[in-house]
Amino acid sequence: MKKIAILSLSALLVIGISAFQAPKKPKKAVKAVKKEAPKAKVVLSDKAYDVKFDRSFHDFGKATEGEQVETIFVITNIGKEPVIIKSHEVQCGCTTPSYSLEPIMPGKSSNVKVGFNTNGKMGINEKTVKIITNGGTHELKFKCEVTAKPNVDPIEPAGSAIKLKTN
Repeated sequence: MKKIAILSLSALLVIGISAFQAPKKPKKAVKAVKKEAPKAKVVLSDKAYDVKFDRSFHDFGKATEGEQVETIFVITNIGKEPVIIKSHEVQCGCTTPSYSLEPIMPGKSSNVKVGFNTNGKMGINEKTVKIITNGGTHELKFKCEVTAKPNVDPIEPAGSAIKLKTN
């Protein structure tokens, strides 16, 4: 019985000591260091339909009233998905863009031809053409100085004398 009493007393002593022992300080928190995962090649939706133009401005210089002038802008698909030109917006009917409705595949190019009818547009004209693709809206601008038609004398056209045949 002496053994049971000693064991019981020892067990109570161990339990008592552990119960009244000062709480252990928690270990200092270690700041989590974010390790960047290896960057995966992900196609971002805002870059999937990315395009660039060879230029965004063209100066026609001087043109005579009534002339039809044209230039070509080259559009290149630098995105990951096919680009489609959906539509266009112009400031007036004097500006006429034309383009293919076929998709422009990644890495490929296409032409956007912009024409300007100078009839009745005397002076300096600055126009904007908006090309709307499945990747957004892109502005192409041009400038043209329209000069007056030279006056032609209906009786004596441009320096040629009329000779009458006499017999």
